[in-house]
Amino acid sequence: MKAKIFLLLLTAFFLSCNSYEKLGDFKYRTTIHKVFNDDFGGVIISIKTYYSPTKDTFLFGNKFKIQKLDFEGENDTNYINGKFMYDPVNKTITTTQIFKNGYERFLEVDSLVRVFVQKIDGSIVLKEYIKYKDGIGRSE
Repeated sequence: MKAKIFLLLLTAFFLSCNSYEKLGDFKYRTTIHKVFNDDFGGVIISIKTYYSPTKDTFLFGNKFKIQKLDFEGENDTNYINGKFMYDPVNKTITTTQIFKNGYERFLEVDSLVRVFVQKIDGSIVLKEYIKYKDGIGRSE
């Protein structure tokens, strides 16, 4: 009996740890990658990537955490505030990356804003890319 309960709990755990995110009418497979970058004395960048629901091809990535290359902990210095917003009415995704703790001076950029549009087939395309420096935005 204990084995059956354990098996049910284990199955529920694995089902709850799926790597899919629903945006509108589509479920996108997501992964989180940790990438080493040698700038600013060595940092680890955490990137959440999104894949097409129909073709399983890469669509876009969102940096949500940048921290010093060291053991991860809650007290480590974080160099980015990454935000992700989905607007179901307009079918848009807005990602914002606000750099802080000196990293903005290193990059010479305060923040980045990217606006994506979700198409009818579930594909996602970049609509707008804005870099902010000293509070002034410039579209690219």
